[in-house]
Amino acid sequence: MKRILLVLGVLCATCVVSCSDDEPKYDENGELIPVEKKSPTALIKTIGQYALGIGGVGLLLISVTKTFGGLSYPAARHSLIHLLRTNPNQAEMVARGMQGTFGEAIGAAMKTAAMVGTPDPVMIASTTMPTYDGTAQGIASRWGQLITKGKLYVAAALGGFVLGLTSGGFPIISFALALIAVGCFIRVFTYKNEIESTIVRARHEMLPEVDRAMSSGRYAFPPPKR
Repeated sequence: MKRILLVLGVLCATCVVSCSDDEPKYDENGELIPVEKKSPTALIKTIGQYALGIGGVGLLLISVTKTFGGLSYPAARHSLIHLLRTNPNQAEMVARGMQGTFGEAIGAAMKTAAMVGTPDPVMIASTTMPTYDGTAQGIASRWGQLITKGKLYVAAALGGFVLGLTSGGFPIISFALALIAVGCFIRVFTYKNEIESTIVRARHEMLPEVDRAMSSGRYAFPPPKR
C-alpha cells in the first residue's frame, strides 16, 4: 500500500508539473514568444516537492482513518457494562471487535479467563489483570509506532514545502499539503493520548465488572477438553 501511494504521488506530481506549464504567450505582432524550458534540476525539484507532499499526506490519511468509526469512551463503557451484567459472552465478542482500544484488552482478558474454566473469583482476578495489562501495552506500542511513522510523513511533507521554496516563489500547493499533514498528525497524536487515557480508566472502572460477571455464573464457560 505504501509503495502504491508513493507511485501515485510521483504520478500526481508529474501531472501537476505538466498542467502548471506556462501558457503560450504572444507579442504585439501576434508572434509566439518562445517559452524557456525548465532545467532538469528545476524539474526534479518540482516533481520532488509534490511527490513528498502527496506521499506524506496519503500515508498519514491511512493512519487518520483508524481514529474514526468507534464509540466514545462513555458510550462504549455503558454498552459493555450493560452487556457484562446481562450477557457476558456477547460482551466478550463485542469487546474483542474493538481493536486498538481498551475493548481489545477487555476481550483478551475475558478470553484468557475463560480458558481457566472455573468461576473462582481468585483465579479469574489473577488472570484478567495481567492479561489486560499485557494487551494494553501492545495497543500502546502499536499507536506509538504510528506516531513514529507519522513524524516521518510530516517531515516528508514539510521537506516538499522547503524544496518548493528553494525553487523560487511560494509553493502554495506544497504549503497546503504540509498543513494537511500537520493536521493529520495532530489528529492521530490526540487520539493516541485519548486511547491511553481510556485504557487506564477502563482498568479501574470495567475490569472489576469483568471479574464479577465471570465469577457470578452469568458467563458460560466453554466445556472442558477431554
